[in-house]
Amino acid sequence: MENSKWIWCAHKDVHQYNQTVHFKKEFELSDCSEAQLLITADSWYRVSINGEWVHDGPARSYPEEMQYDVHDIAPLLQKGPNTIEVIVRYFGIGTFHQIPQQAGLRAEIHCDNSIIATDSTWLASPAKAWQQWTPKISIQMEAVEAYDARLDSHFDWHAAVELERQVKLTERKTGLMTKVERVPQEIANPVIVKKSPARYCVPITQIAHGELIEANFYTSRPVLLGAVLKVRTKQEFNFDSDEWKIAIDGKLVDSASISLDAGPHTLIFFCNSFYGHNKDIGFPWLEMTDSSWDEWHLAVAEKFLFCDNDRRWFSFENKAAKEMEQGWQKFINDFAQLWSKAEQAFPPLSKKLKLPTEQIFMPDAAAEFFHREEISKLDPKLNKKIITPSKDGTIELCYDFGEQTCGYFEFSIEAEAGLIIDLNAVEYRTPEGIIQHTLPFNRNGMRYITKKGINNFRSLKRRAGQYLFMTLRNQTTELVIHSLKIIESTAPVESVQDFKSSDPALDKIWKMSERTLQLCMEDTFTDCPLYEQTLWIGDARNEALYAFSAYGNYDVSARSLELGAQSLQQFPMVGCQVPSSWDCLLPAWSFLWGMHVWEHYFYSGDKALLEKLWPAVKLNLAGAEQHKDIHGLFSGPFWNLLEWAPIDHDNETVLHNSMMLVAALKAAENCAEVLNEHEAKSQYSARRIELTKVINSFWNESKNSYPDALLDSTGLASEKTCQHTSMLSIMCGIASTDIWDKAVNNLLHAPAEMTGIGSPFAMQFMYEALEQAGEQQVLIDSIRTKFQPMIDAGSSTVWEMFAGSDFDTRGFPTRSHCHAWASSPVYFLNRIVLGLIQIAPGGTAFEISPRLCGLTHASGATATPQGDLKVHWKRKGVDLIIEVESPDKFDITFQSNESLKGLDVSFNIFNSN
Repeated sequence: MENSKWIWCAHKDVHQYNQTVHFKKEFELSDCSEAQLLITADSWYRVSINGEWVHDGPARSYPEEMQYDVHDIAPLLQKGPNTIEVIVRYFGIGTFHQIPQQAGLRAEIHCDNSIIATDSTWLASPAKAWQQWTPKISIQMEAVEAYDARLDSHFDWHAAVELERQVKLTERKTGLMTKVERVPQEIANPVIVKKSPARYCVPITQIAHGELIEANFYTSRPVLLGAVLKVRTKQEFNFDSDEWKIAIDGKLVDSASISLDAGPHTLIFFCNSFYGHNKDIGFPWLEMTDSSWDEWHLAVAEKFLFCDNDRRWFSFENKAAKEMEQGWQKFINDFAQLWSKAEQAFPPLSKKLKLPTEQIFMPDAAAEFFHREEISKLDPKLNKKIITPSKDGTIELCYDFGEQTCGYFEFSIEAEAGLIIDLNAVEYRTPEGIIQHTLPFNRNGMRYITKKGINNFRSLKRRAGQYLFMTLRNQTTELVIHSLKIIESTAPVESVQDFKSSDPALDKIWKMSERTLQLCMEDTFTDCPLYEQTLWIGDARNEALYAFSAYGNYDVSARSLELGAQSLQQFPMVGCQVPSSWDCLLPAWSFLWGMHVWEHYFYSGDKALLEKLWPAVKLNLAGAEQHKDIHGLFSGPFWNLLEWAPIDHDNETVLHNSMMLVAALKAAENCAEVLNEHEAKSQYSARRIELTKVINSFWNESKNSYPDALLDSTGLASEKTCQHTSMLSIMCGIASTDIWDKAVNNLLHAPAEMTGIGSPFAMQFMYEALEQAGEQQVLIDSIRTKFQPMIDAGSSTVWEMFAGSDFDTRGFPTRSHCHAWASSPVYFLNRIVLGLIQIAPGGTAFEISPRLCGLTHASGATATPQGDLKVHWKRKGVDLIIEVESPDKFDITFQSNESLKGLDVSFNIFNSN
């Protein structure tokens, strides 16, 4: 990438929010037998060659060290004239995926002896069809996509502007995302919904802080909105809101319902949601019945502007943040004394801003869908390709794709000009048709406004769900739907062989888990494809184990680890979600990263990556050593989470953190041994042994458990206990011989007062502990029990929470219906039922020890760097035949176990070369 320049559009500020710019370059070629395109952008690009879609990108990265993609474009080129076109979005706001710095595109085409590189000879124009002023999808993501096709040919081409930017560029290290067409399996009966008023939200944090790139909770919003409301006739108004405090004619409103006489009234809206991750706040009063607003005025009380990171977790008082919020509330409550009509309704100490109305009140199409009111169902025999408008309301169609998917919306329709089409994807609706909306967590949709005639469109944003709702607003003439599909886009992975057995439920659970894992793999592992699409470092450790086994995929794991290592330039320990504009620490995730480093080496045999990550391993542990209590336990005012269960984790010294640190120290010892770092190995071993003794000293004999935490208030052990500490004491090799059996008993027979495992994420550690304790049958029985409700619900993927949890479910089975931290059956069914246990780094040696677990046959495979290792076993009476298909590179041994006692075992190995 030495020949290209960063470029942008002359009409656009390189830091402004949510910009979309179209670039193009025409060039001539005499030969095009070989050609590569190297390309990157801040924040996102889509590239086409001669009208053919090439790909989207780039991979996520830190702004100091970005990656570029390499595309083979020779098949798309021709001798003579060619055109490259690139659509680039600059997010201009913090997400959990990027830390945007400066809008820009950089690209080079290498074709034989020719190089076509971005510079001022390229043309650039604002892509006016993509609407700029839309709210964020969620705290994790960028702005909502909205497209007005009536403007899709409105360009203002000028020479691109060359930019200066210092950044290290390296080639992408993971496979390019797939493009697989998914078509609906069923179109539900169309319904008529009530014509809804337009809904709006205010980008409250942007107004307060301008172009600040952040995604933190502690970013204040001391914003005031004011206007004169002209009331035509005396009427009642509902100003009920938790997010706004409202003053009318100089007096704060103290009740939701207010009667106003005819005539003008001055209203001021104070943002009452002073901090928050909801960067856009709903404003339901912009369109009022029998009333109208005069010009809107906007102000920020600069005295109360405040920004802080979220490393000090919300459980622990942030004194400065609290004092600032109290000052703002006093400012509001003193309003009556400060108010003056002469100052255009605003009190002193507030800075007036001048913004276009469209930048203050952003249309919120997702809120309109959320507040939908179904009136009636249409005739099921209705033609679902040709939609005639209804005089009774707004027509809504629902497309069922048959399973969860994630990708780009694509459609071809014929329509009038100005038809508003809202597309919203959801993961779940009840058998009665009740929709599990994604708000308030996520605006999982987009708005498209048609031009007259044929409209062909492919969205820029990947979205997930099983059901796609199409709502037709303002329809006056017939709509013809030629096609609608989702272009599924995931990491390019495929299972080496599905698990099959005599238990159809286990087969289904394995496949659901594998499908979920696929949907949660991009350039890194991601937690869920709908709500976040975020690389959570702790989730990645578990998901890497699943991907090693199912796919033999190591590049996604390696990239996830590298980004974790780079986060140490920002944090004292590895960050919990990276690269991200949310500045917080979750120590358990930092320690899981350390475990992941070793496990990646063990399963891949990649010593070069281990050497590269070793300095970060040491930095991560050095950071942990800066946070110890008087006993030597890890301690700090961080997000001391392990999972969503109600552990007593709102204290600085939480025992599961120290237990995870023990595991990270042991992993570092293993790494040090491979790298011949003997001094480091001795250091980490001594610290691990010392910390293990301290942890065990807190075992409570009367409760037969470790405490959850040491209380900040007294320094004494918490009265609360949980399965998690016993689980981790087994998994991490902490429990001493006199504690071991009691800890195992807590896993098998937890007392009623003991907090149990709440999520599939923590169940991974429970299963690791059960395997170490020799309780493999209990492990498989748990998989059957815990995942069966997902099958019963007709799910195609595994869930964020187990059935019966009330964490953020709002009465539905779970929040996320596709969450790869629940894909542990992929790993454990192979290990336990097939008995495929790797015992040497790089997959060179395996122990085969299948456990029957009530089955009569099972087959499957585990991927390794040396090739796929396949097992098939079948029991008939007292005879058990085990067949292993293996490349000749493997060292394979058979190990009997108690489930095979009394059986006549025949063990056969076949060479698969």
